[in-house]
Amino acid sequence: MSNLNKISVLVPDTGSSQLSFYLINEINKLSRDKPEIDAIVYCENKHRNCIPTNFSVMPINDAWGNDGAIIATTISTAEKMLSFNSNKKIFYVWDIEWIRNRQGYSLEYEKYENIYNTKNISLVARSHSHRKIIENAFNRKVEHIVSDFNMEQMMEVMK
Repeated sequence: MSNLNKISVLVPDTGSSQLSFYLINEINKLSRDKPEIDAIVYCENKHRNCIPTNFSVMPINDAWGNDGAIIATTISTAEKMLSFNSNKKIFYVWDIEWIRNRQGYSLEYEKYENIYNTKNISLVARSHSHRKIIENAFNRKVEHIVSDFNMEQMMEVMK
């Protein structure tokens, strides 16, 4: 794990949400148990953290130059990640966003397909049901399932 000393996570914000709560808890544990790993959360929108953090939280534009592993958590963060320099890109599909159209605009299937079928991005589902939906919609195998941003499991995915 010596080559896995930098982890970047891209999120919409760190405000009150299930994603933020689990992410912050898990990275706080990682920071405590493995201080040699530099984990940074990058946000699209500045927001007050839902719980205190023991790691850096920065604007997403600062993530572009990072060479460590990068984990996107939404369609919009995965789209931004496409142009990043990292050689280890992971799309952790926390939510099946396209079902509800949460972003307030509709995307064509091709735009989602472009993100989900990019070969240099590893797909990680949050649950078995998410895995089935993703594989059915995009005809791409989801190799890993990580429940509730479990960082021990995520570290295995990043190896």
